[in-house]
Amino acid sequence: MSEIFEPKNIIVTGGCGFIGSNFVHYVVNNHPEVHVTVLDKLTYAGNPENIAGLPSDRVELVVGDICDAELLDRIVPGHDAIVHYAAESHNDNSIADPEPFLRT
Repeated sequence: MSEIFEPKNIIVTGGCGFIGSNFVHYVVNNHPEVHVTVLDKLTYAGNPENIAGLPSDRVELVVGDICDAELLDRIVPGHDAIVHYAAESHNDNSIADPEPFLRT
């Protein structure tokens, strides 16, 4: 039988958005051994208030873009898993400028 993977340090991209922040709350409330690094660009869909009040020793906010390779090179080491919720969500915007949708 294979072992269950139990990460201790995770990155949640888009963790200040609606779905991502609910996942962060779930992890904090149900997995006390896990530290969460939230990576969010804080655009129209990301609101840091969505994770306000969570314990600072367990949740860290990094404001940045998932397309920033240098930033990722700095924060990814030491993490066991990445949970990806970052996205451009207003599809109407893709008509005028599809590039951000393709990048994320």
